[in-house]
Amino acid sequence: MKHGAHPHEKPHHPHWPLETLLFAFVFALGWRSVHAPETWIHLKTGAKILAEHALPRTDPFGYGSAGGAWTTDSWLFDAVAAKLDALGGVKAVVLVKSLAAAAAFALLLPINHGSPLAAASLLALGACAGWTGLVETPAVFDLLFFALFIRLLRPRHRFRWWQGAAAAALTALWANTHGASSLLALWLVGLKVFKASLRTAARERLGYWSTLGVCVLTIAWNPLGWSVLGRTFADATIVVGGWPAKWLSLYTLFAVGGLASCWYTLQQEFVTTLAATSVIALSFVLPGLRPLAILAACPVIALALGHWLKARSDTWPRVMRWAVFAGFLLAGYQHFVASPLSRVRGYGSPELSGAAHYLKSNAARGRMFNEPDAGAELIGLSERPVFVDARPGVYPASFKREAAAWPRLFRQLDMVYRFDYAVVLNRRAGAPAKIIDEDPGWALAYADDRALVYLKKAGENAWLIPPERRLVAPNRMWPDGLDPLLADKLKAGKVLEELDRWLVQAPDSVQALIWKAYALGRLGLSDKADRHLELARERPRLRRDPELMAAYAFALEARGRLPEAKVAYHGALESAQRLGAFPVEAEILPRLAALHRALGDEAAAHEAEARAKSLPGPVEPEE
Repeated sequence: MKHGAHPHEKPHHPHWPLETLLFAFVFALGWRSVHAPETWIHLKTGAKILAEHALPRTDPFGYGSAGGAWTTDSWLFDAVAAKLDALGGVKAVVLVKSLAAAAAFALLLPINHGSPLAAASLLALGACAGWTGLVETPAVFDLLFFALFIRLLRPRHRFRWWQGAAAAALTALWANTHGASSLLALWLVGLKVFKASLRTAARERLGYWSTLGVCVLTIAWNPLGWSVLGRTFADATIVVGGWPAKWLSLYTLFAVGGLASCWYTLQQEFVTTLAATSVIALSFVLPGLRPLAILAACPVIALALGHWLKARSDTWPRVMRWAVFAGFLLAGYQHFVASPLSRVRGYGSPELSGAAHYLKSNAARGRMFNEPDAGAELIGLSERPVFVDARPGVYPASFKREAAAWPRLFRQLDMVYRFDYAVVLNRRAGAPAKIIDEDPGWALAYADDRALVYLKKAGENAWLIPPERRLVAPNRMWPDGLDPLLADKLKAGKVLEELDRWLVQAPDSVQALIWKAYALGRLGLSDKADRHLELARERPRLRRDPELMAAYAFALEARGRLPEAKVAYHGALESAQRLGAFPVEAEILPRLAALHRALGDEAAAHEAEARAKSLPGPVEPEE
């Protein structure tokens, strides 16, 4: 396929069939992406804006913030996302987000040195590397706005007033969609103004300077006005969605490659090069900008490769071979990211719906305690004020540290804030909720695979507490804690009854099935035990949760099914590594080492023990 000349815009090699394929590829990644808990807050904020036709000025979601000043710098995203969610649910929001991400990557494909296939390959790898940013948050639109500005400002043609108007319109949209990143719009326009001031005629310099002035004015055309600049990069201090940000990753390759490529492209592509350099540099200290940094690095790397790669005619056979390559890349993304992680947590995969339903159906009253990681979803699922959530800048740093250290400080927090009930994530590794279990003033009222609800015995909800004391503590990794109870004939029957009540209360609970299978096996009811394990294996959640998979492996081991147990332990370990769940790994590895010894594999046992010793220890919140 031949490329026509593009005056004043070389290197610029568009290829619509390849751009369409790249668009479809990135769209597929976005459609099967991970999710972010922050989306719940954006949806609830948007619904509030649509209902009241005004931005919130005080925090409407958390009583721990004492109603302090709070508002949103992404009101347009919040309102549109809330409307989409109300009309079409999760799929509607994911559709629009995927379209934005796909358009961003496709827009940068023509910026290459005559090899659109190489550029498309870089952009496809970049989209996979930036998977943490393909989520339903305002930051995903940073990708689109950045790509639009690059396409608008990089061509070397005479100034046109429509160009200035388009820059001003994009700046206003960026400031209202995600004000925390909108300063980048002024920076990109400023780079163009500086470049134009070096060589262009005075009339054109006036046009570019006028464009910058108008953009400076339009960035204040949002409900927050100039104060939006005070929130610059406020939400970029953490990785989008809270997913692990590892330095040894594709991000590092793109960041280093992008900075190295800038040495070759600065003279030729001033705006594109400095834009990429600045975003990459910022991403080193602001992890939330890493997906944008990867996108920014792609065109400069593609241009730098032109110094070594010859321009290649992108014939149809080569395009088809690229499509096959993209298919393999998509399969890898599906295996390593989408399948294990896309429904683990966040918008579209609620974890606390069972707990929220319990609280609503039983009309629980009073003050709720929750940990920071659960705050966003509780805001999205209920109208109850939360104790704390992960929004940056809403709560004092000391307050958030104390809330994060609740497994150690719960009693002190309760004395100060006088909670009536508590909703915590059912984290079994290390049993963080044991501090509430051991408090005689509290009782467990609800449990499922993802959440635990405790009620204060002397509080407003005391009437909801069952009269009999619970024998089973669900927030434990291994079911062998049932052994002393099962050894007592009088208590064994009560344990089975309690496990049955657990299954009735939370019929989707995989953990309850596994624990009942273990108990039945210990009582000699082998057929029933194996049937419960089969039912647990059929639940999709088992494959997504490393703690549940490890408990399943333990139950298999107790049944004498050692080869199956080994496979399940390794599956749990792999899932824990993908999630960065070091406490879970630390619990699994000793069990796996013991199993390897039982199978006569001493070398594998030593390897598991050495791996356990190399894991980082628990990080204590700062006082």
